[in-house]
Amino acid sequence: MCNGKNTRLSILIADDHHLVRQGLRSLINQSQDQYQIDDVATGEQAWQFIFEKEPDLAILDIAMGELSGLMVCERVKQRNLNTRIIFLSMHEDLKIVDRAFEIGADAYLSKSEAFDTLNQALKQVVIGKTFISPSLQAKLKQYQTEKEHHSLTSREKQIISYITLGHTNRQIADILCISVKTVDNHRTRAMKKIGVKKTAELVAYAIKERLEV
Repeated sequence: MCNGKNTRLSILIADDHHLVRQGLRSLINQSQDQYQIDDVATGEQAWQFIFEKEPDLAILDIAMGELSGLMVCERVKQRNLNTRIIFLSMHEDLKIVDRAFEIGADAYLSKSEAFDTLNQALKQVVIGKTFISPSLQAKLKQYQTEKEHHSLTSREKQIISYITLGHTNRQIADILCISVKTVDNHRTRAMKKIGVKKTAELVAYAIKERLEV
């Protein structure tokens, strides 16, 4: 990404609300930096523009028609395009925020904080840093810590799947060539992580999460 004195960085704004796109243009233009700004209304248009012109930065909403901002970001990262992705969304669901960074987003901003943080985010992303709205930083860190703590291992998922199929600890031990005690330990840890105490609750969780052998 070039940032020379005579080079204007290119920015794509993708949002399905015309007033939002115009507002972002105005906000960005208030900065002392010079940008070449284009805008589109849908995820499909955003992807086509990025694929063909590879702008320096793309500011994406999450929900934009059939092709979401997350899907656009995934395509950009999978193809190793140079466009850096900033999400600007009303969605403050930590699962969505976490997913955005998992797939390679460079920044995530809440629309409620855009006026105060957008230009700051642009400056950070341009130099290769990540940025997240101040109101989401601590919440996301706590969410990620809890997710890591509660995430099931592949063996725990496997044992839950067999329990769902009606197998006893002894049968599961024979299938996996491990001891009954080991099966029971995995089962106990899994139930503690999930937060259930009964086998029926464990089975219900497995069905909900579509855990399969």
